[in-house]
Amino acid sequence: MSTDQKQIVRQWVSLPGGSCDVRVGPGAIDAMGAVVKAAVGKPHACALVRGSGATDGVVELVRRQLTDAGFAVSPVSLDDLGNPRTLEGASRLAAELLSAHITSDDLVCAVGNADLLSLAAYVSSSWCAGTPLVHVPTDMASAIIASTTPLGLDVGDSAQMLATKTGAKHEICDPGFWDLAADTPDSLMARALMAVSAICDAEKPVERLWDRADLIVDADVDTLSEQLADTVKSRGHVASSSSVAIKQSMAFGQTFIEATSALLGPKVPKGLLLAEGLRFQSRLAAAQELLSIDDVLTIDELLDLLALEPITCSIEPTALVAQLKAERFRRSGRFLLQLPRGMGRVRAATVTDEMLLEHATAWCESRAEL
Repeated sequence: MSTDQKQIVRQWVSLPGGSCDVRVGPGAIDAMGAVVKAAVGKPHACALVRGSGATDGVVELVRRQLTDAGFAVSPVSLDDLGNPRTLEGASRLAAELLSAHITSDDLVCAVGNADLLSLAAYVSSSWCAGTPLVHVPTDMASAIIASTTPLGLDVGDSAQMLATKTGAKHEICDPGFWDLAADTPDSLMARALMAVSAICDAEKPVERLWDRADLIVDADVDTLSEQLADTVKSRGHVASSSSVAIKQSMAFGQTFIEATSALLGPKVPKGLLLAEGLRFQSRLAAAQELLSIDDVLTIDELLDLLALEPITCSIEPTALVAQLKAERFRRSGRFLLQLPRGMGRVRAATVTDEMLLEHATAWCESRAEL
């Protein structure tokens, strides 16, 4: 076995109705042919779907692995779609699968970011009543999201209204092809997702993330591989729970992202907005005496260790409250936010208008641009 192969971390991740074999490490793509061959028994056809962010070099490397494993590969390019997670994108991919004669005995292999991988999960889960899917993410945040909690399809201006619970059978993660610089939007989002996943899962994952934080920020590849496997395991554990309340906990901070990004636009990385959502909602939890002040400070310090610094911005408190409510009421008839009650216990809770405005005002004032 080569040195690169020895560095590959393997993690079986529980998913609703199944599991995902996640492999992380430099050289993971070089060893994927034999892995994905087992997903379908005797290899048949494979649709190799690429989206924006998938370089020619990575796609060609994946194609060679699939061909060497015995698949007849049909290339499908969706990199001309700005946002593939739409009904139009789903229709386009379905038409491509039909043209390539893909059946439930075949394979779909998607190479791209979370948007492309999530679209592939949505379509492949229904194609011929379910067709095996392999993900090859092109960044770390996408690797965390797509395998366990695929993004839903957007409908018009409303984000993620059509969701799927089914992910990939295999996810091949090769950090050697990722931009691991600490300040990229993908890296910031990945570290914020690591924090959310650990807090929603249990105290031990939080402790492991805490201990690894410095090396994660420094982009130590071995540490990132270990933490990525740990994070998708945590997300899978939560997503596959038999409790609806536990499943929903993974939305911790998501409403805050949607609300603030609608007000601020794309100039602030969403990873930093997610970190702000954790700070904001942990303080709401403390105000309701659901979370101790010590745990609030622990969350703050964890985010600081992960170099997810507070942002500066100009938002009116009333506008923030209105946007938070608009995002929640788009999906539910009740206004509930996911609030932590401790490490491993995040649950939906009601928040009064008075308390919401009070905390929105405090947050907006603390983040105001000087």
